[in-house]
Amino acid sequence: MAAFVRVVESGSFTKAAKTLNVPKPTVTRLVQALESQLNAQLLHRSTRAVTLTAEGATYYERTVRLLAELEDIEAGTRSSLARPSGKIKVELSVAMAAMLVVPALTDFYARYPDIEIELSVSNRDVDIIADNVDCAIRTGPIADQSLVARRIGYLHFTTCASPSYLERRGVPTHPDELSKGHDTIGMVSSRTARPLPFVYHKDSVRLEVTPQYRLSINDTHAYLAAGVAGLGIVQAASIAVQDAIESGQLVPLLEDWQSDVYATSIVYPPNRFLSAKVRVFVDWAVDLFEHNKTVKRKS
Repeated sequence: MAAFVRVVESGSFTKAAKTLNVPKPTVTRLVQALESQLNAQLLHRSTRAVTLTAEGATYYERTVRLLAELEDIEAGTRSSLARPSGKIKVELSVAMAAMLVVPALTDFYARYPDIEIELSVSNRDVDIIADNVDCAIRTGPIADQSLVARRIGYLHFTTCASPSYLERRGVPTHPDELSKGHDTIGMVSSRTARPLPFVYHKDSVRLEVTPQYRLSINDTHAYLAAGVAGLGIVQAASIAVQDAIESGQLVPLLEDWQSDVYATSIVYPPNRFLSAKVRVFVDWAVDLFEHNKTVKRKS
């Protein structure tokens, strides 16, 4: 039953075998034996995809609940005898990892020394179920509406430049000036492969400035380095520029204008029991965001 569920959730026998850490023929035999036992075809198989039959869909819905209850029983018994332990896989963006989560992991390990974390750091949203990710921190709308999402904070953006740049080129007082006589640096979106516009709000006015960028970069660290080096004006996640602003390497600009605000959520697969090790990480992440003023506040 577990093999059948993993095939359905991952979309292939190969991926299911990988996540279960068993050979592919083993998964194939298990599912075939299950179909033989039930005297029913649960899956349509082709060279391109594996899909559920009508009987398979009904069986999957009931099987997932049954396996979740079983895991709940086992986990409850184990947790009464020992601390949360084991390995979890967490996916999050570069900025969130470098500026918030990783620096705080010392506290997490002090609380839960028996948990091992595998961080998948990328600005691209991976397929949580297919890649066997336990939970992920996502910013903006959740594309996969089947995922369970828990709101934990908000992402803001700050426009800033280095003191050396402002000394040479002056301080802009209105967003329109970014397209007239100023150098700007574009952050390339991982979704569109194009530089993101600089967005501003004030009262009922919304401005979207798309200047001719002097330089475009697709990496958060390099983007900030370019701003600190005085190559131009940047608009980056507030959490990413917070340290550089506090140290004087960057100066915030246009502070009477607000950026777009994006909800940040921690998400995990549906129809799956949230084990003790994942649950304590989720609760720890919620507390971490709650106590960070940069991601907690909402304009």
